[in-house]
Amino acid sequence: MTADDSPPWWQRPALLAAVVLLGIVPLLWPPLPPLTDLPGHVARWHIATADAASPLHRFYAIRWALIGNLGTDLLAMALVPLFGPIGAGKAIMLLILLLGGAAMLWLAREAHGRVPPTALFALPFLYGWPFQMGFANFVLAQALAFAALALWLRLGRGERLALRAALFAPIGLILWTAHSAGWGLFGLVAFGAELARLRQTGRRWPAAIGGAVLACLPLALPVLIMIANAPPPGARAGETGDWFNILAKFLWVISSLRDRWAWFDTGSLMALLLVLYIGARDRRLGYAPLIGLPALFALGGFLLLPRLLLGGSYVDMRMMPAVWMLALLAIRPPADHRFGQALAIAGLLFFAVRTASTTLSFVLRTAEQRAELGAVEAMPHGATVLALVYKPCLTPWSDIRPEHLPAYATIGRDAFTNEQWAIDGQQYLHIRHFAARPFEADPSQLVYPIGCKEQGRSLADAIATFPRAAFSHVWIIGNRLPPAGPGSRRSGLVPVWTNGRSELYEVIGRVSPQG
Repeated sequence: MTADDSPPWWQRPALLAAVVLLGIVPLLWPPLPPLTDLPGHVARWHIATADAASPLHRFYAIRWALIGNLGTDLLAMALVPLFGPIGAGKAIMLLILLLGGAAMLWLAREAHGRVPPTALFALPFLYGWPFQMGFANFVLAQALAFAALALWLRLGRGERLALRAALFAPIGLILWTAHSAGWGLFGLVAFGAELARLRQTGRRWPAAIGGAVLACLPLALPVLIMIANAPPPGARAGETGDWFNILAKFLWVISSLRDRWAWFDTGSLMALLLVLYIGARDRRLGYAPLIGLPALFALGGFLLLPRLLLGGSYVDMRMMPAVWMLALLAIRPPADHRFGQALAIAGLLFFAVRTASTTLSFVLRTAEQRAELGAVEAMPHGATVLALVYKPCLTPWSDIRPEHLPAYATIGRDAFTNEQWAIDGQQYLHIRHFAARPFEADPSQLVYPIGCKEQGRSLADAIATFPRAAFSHVWIIGNRLPPAGPGSRRSGLVPVWTNGRSELYEVIGRVSPQG
C-alpha cells in the first residue's frame, strides 16, 4: 500500500477496467473480426436460424445434441435474431475478450490478494494464436475456465470444499459444453491449483495428489456423456494423431502471439521471456504456486497432447497461450513500490503497443479480405459453390486468413459451400448435399501446389474430379485457372468475376473434364 493506505495506481479498479475495455479496440473497426475460422462459425449460426423458405435447408440439417462444442452457438441462437449473423459474431467475440480480461485479473487477485503489475503483460495473450485462428468456442471456454479457476481458488481458500464440489459438477459440464478442450484445460489447472493448496497445508506429496484427484472428481461428469455419445462403429470418427511433433510444438510456442509481423510477434515473446526470467531470479518477485503449478500442468498438457484429437485440430497448440498467461499471472506483486511501478509502466506500454499493432493488423486484413469477397455479389441466391482455397506448402506468418472466407457466400447468398465442418459428435450441423461428395465439407475447400500434394489435393486435381452436376459455381481464392482451350480442364467453367488474384466461375452443363 502507499502512504495514504490506498492501493497503487496499477491496482485501482478504474484503471484495470479501462485496460480491459481498451483491449477490445482491435475489434471495433471490422464488421466481423478477420479470424480464420470465424466466418465458418457464423455461417453455421446463419444456417441454424434460417427461415423455413431458405434454400439452405436443402443442403443442411440441424440435429441438436449435447456435444462439447456449443459455447458460442448457444449464445448465437439468442443474438442472431437481434443483430443478424455478422453482428452476433462481432458481439460474441467482444464479449469473449471482456470476459477473458476480467477473469484473468480476478484470478490474479485470488492468488495474490491483489493484482500484480505483471498481469498487464498477460492480457495481450487474449489475442493469442487460438483467437487469431477463430476457435470461437474454445476461446470462450478458455475465458470461462480462468473465471472458474478464480472461483475454485476462492472456495478452496475458505475451505468451502463441499460447496465447491457441488458447484463444480455443473460448472464442469458448462465448460465442456462450451468446448471440450477448454474443459480439459480447466481440469489440468484445477488439479494443479488444488495440489498446490494441499501442499501449502502441509500434506505430503502422495496425500496431496490423492486429495487433488478426489477434489477434481466432480469435473468428470462429461466423461459419462462422451461415453454415451460415442459414434457407432463405421461412423466417420474424428482423427487422432500427430503425437510429440517437436517441430510443430516449437512453431506453436513461437506463434503464441502470432498475428502479422513475425519479427514483432516473436520479439514480443522474447520480451516476455525476460519478464519471466526476472520473476524467477529477482528476490522481490517469485512465483505463487497456486497459479505457477497450474501453469506447469498446462505446459505438460501442451507437450503430451497430440495435434489431432477426436477430430479436433491443433489441440496441443490451444494450450500454449494459457501457459504464458498463467506464468505471468503467477509472478508475485513486489512489496517495493518503485519496482512495482516500473513493472506496471512497462506492462502498460507492452499492452498498448500490442493493442495498437493488432488494431492496425485487423484494419489491413479486413481490407485484404474485402477484396476477395466481391465474388459473393456475383453469386445468385441459393447457389451451390465449390470453393477452392489455394494454400502454399508453408503458410506464411501472415496471410489473409482465407480458409473459411467461402462461408460469406452462405451468410450473404444462402449458398451451399464446401467449407463447413462435418465430424460425427463434433457438430450439430449435418450436410445432406450428398451429390457433392467428396467435396461436401472441410477440408475439401483447401488445395495445394503439386509439389506438396501430401497436404491435400492440387487445384488441377480438384477441377478435374469435382462432381459438375453438384455445383453451379466454382470460387477459386488465391489462384486462377489457365486460359480455356480444347480439352482444357476448365471446360464448362465460364468466368463471371475476378479481382486479378481470385476468380468465380459458373459451371455450364455437365462436361466431363479431360485429363
